[in-house]
Amino acid sequence: MFLRQMETEDLDIMLDMAHAEGWSSDRFEFELYLKQNPDGCFTCITDEKVVGGIMTFTYPNSGWIGNLVVDKKYRLKGFGKALFRRGLRQLSSVPTIFLCASPMAVRLYSEFGFKKVSNVNRWERKGVTLEIPENNNELEYVLAVDGTCWREDRSKMLGQVFKNRSLLTDKGAWLGFGRVDDHWTIGPWEAYDKDLALGLLRQSMVESNERHILVDVPAQNTSAWDILTAMGFEVVGTTVLMCRGILPDIVFNNIYGFASMGSKG
Repeated sequence: MFLRQMETEDLDIMLDMAHAEGWSSDRFEFELYLKQNPDGCFTCITDEKVVGGIMTFTYPNSGWIGNLVVDKKYRLKGFGKALFRRGLRQLSSVPTIFLCASPMAVRLYSEFGFKKVSNVNRWERKGVTLEIPENNNELEYVLAVDGTCWREDRSKMLGQVFKNRSLLTDKGAWLGFGRVDDHWTIGPWEAYDKDLALGLLRQSMVESNERHILVDVPAQNTSAWDILTAMGFEVVGTTVLMCRGILPDIVFNNIYGFASMGSKG
């Protein structure tokens, strides 16, 4: 077994492993990781083939570990831990590292100094689709709102994300969404108050028996819980947001949906 930097040709293999786990991931997201941080994505090689991988993503003051996956046939052999250690070394220069863990993996990551920040609930609404508006040019405003929520400059990521997502804005609120395989995902979704957040959701949702919607929401945002419950969403899964290092004063009450399904905040 050895680790090497991830190559573009590895992405389809990574996606196959991700989909086998039921992840909501697409090639655009994986390519975004690799293009933005090519030195921080790694694959595990054994038997002359890719059997696992990990991706890291950096902002000016923090980093994220995401998309850590190992082929089911090669688990319990130390490959995942080797990949994770390599990802940590890659992010050793940033003061804060985030990841989203399955509940079963919390204890493992705790051994590496990670502490629980919040549960992240995955909500699903069946029988609906999202109406695609024309993309507007309010990215500068969106980045300003996002910075107040996350206490971080995430323009490097969001500027690329919205090349593949639709965007709705209102004064004090914005919502992004896009198609991933057979479903839609909402996110990022941020608002300064509950009514603004609800208004954007109502504006975008359309009844459709052929589609469903997913959104990942920090559990601290009780207003999001109220909105999503009222709009017919149900919690279908939970992960745990964890942090190692300095935890910024993130305004979770204004975060109604993560930018991706748990990998970049």
